[in-house]
Amino acid sequence: MKERYVLLDKRALAFTFVALFFLFTSGVYFSRCSPELTVPKLSMGKQNERQAVGQAELDKAIHEAIKEQGKSYYPGEFLAEGHIVLAMAEQNQTITVYSVASVGFFGFENGVFTKISGSGNIPTVITLVKDGQDNYSLLQYKEPMDGEGYRDSIHQMFPKNLSRDLFAGKIDTSDLVRQQENQAGAYLKTIGRKDPVQIRHVEKQFPTINVNASNKLFTDYCKNDTFLNKCPYWIGTREVLEDGARYIYETSQSKRTDGDDQIAFRKMQTTDHTIVKEKVYRIVGNEPVLESER
Repeated sequence: MKERYVLLDKRALAFTFVALFFLFTSGVYFSRCSPELTVPKLSMGKQNERQAVGQAELDKAIHEAIKEQGKSYYPGEFLAEGHIVLAMAEQNQTITVYSVASVGFFGFENGVFTKISGSGNIPTVITLVKDGQDNYSLLQYKEPMDGEGYRDSIHQMFPKNLSRDLFAGKIDTSDLVRQQENQAGAYLKTIGRKDPVQIRHVEKQFPTINVNASNKLFTDYCKNDTFLNKCPYWIGTREVLEDGARYIYETSQSKRTDGDDQIAFRKMQTTDHTIVKEKVYRIVGNEPVLESER
């Protein structure tokens, strides 16, 4: 009887081995991946070299797909993205990438190159198709629904274990900031700038004027005035590229000799701060009154 139990155990082990072999060679698999697909060392021969090139091409395709999605946000000077690959499934040259992604435009605010528009950390499923030359094309880019449909769409988009981790907060997304800031920093080097780079909110000082006057000036007037709309809504500066030329837009507040507040909007050249355009408003009670323009 004892030998029979041993025989059954061996058969069970054999069955388990066959099942596992089938699972990992059937073309459908899930794997934890690094947030950045790094090229492995090539000392182990041509096969590893081909795998490294393919992996780099895959990461590039993911990178470009996320950036393309991000182009819908308010434009800035440089578009960056970050992504963490949670798992991948491949079948018949179609690769499904389960990820968390973040994308956004960077621009200069108060001398800091910062994220001025874009997304937070969004669970994203990217489906790519690979051809015979390891070139990838985007088949589908899917994000969860907003509002009440968010939770259900996550469950529909992701395998059960991943959706569970997402809702439990077990996915470390801190690297998304590093990736985007690194890309933005690399861009600054190409234009010869050494300004600080940060995604986190840049501290801003806001005008201290009558609330009604502020709403009219920074909301109503800006709607129909392209120049005012480009000027900061805070006391400070931002930079804008226009036809290849860089300009500084500045908003400042001061006191007139009669005690009234004054808000000045300026467009200046970056080289010597020569004023290209200026509008100065005097705040009279709850009304902004245009005092001068050039």
